[in-house]
Amino acid sequence: MLEVEIAIDLAALEPAQARIEAYLAASGAPSAQQLRVRLVVEELIANLVMHGRFATVPPPPARVSVRREDALVTLYIEDAAAPFDPRGTRPVMPPQSIESMIIGGAGLTLLRRVAEIHGYMRNAAGWNRAELRVG
Repeated sequence: MLEVEIAIDLAALEPAQARIEAYLAASGAPSAQQLRVRLVVEELIANLVMHGRFATVPPPPARVSVRREDALVTLYIEDAAAPFDPRGTRPVMPPQSIESMIIGGAGLTLLRRVAEIHGYMRNAAGWNRAELRVG
């Protein structure tokens, strides 16, 4: 299992993504699966940057755990933002074209196309914890 902390800042995404992709490549994940994991992490961190409400400034970094077993990647994303259960949102229409997309612009609609939101909880420390699975 790989554990990575990601500052709530879009500039922090690329170094974290590189670590996650190196882990997945070493575990034998195909490039298409690596891309799906990249999209999931990017969308979740971008959502925190753009929409997260935090009690402290700067907010504590998000914690991402990645585990690949057989052909399945399980991601755990933990953050200290206000409670947010991604399972409770309604899908929205995707952008008209790939050119019109921005980081975070596809949001949870894209995430649902490439991953299963398997679980959500608010832990005793007041952090959100989402579990996602990417095949």
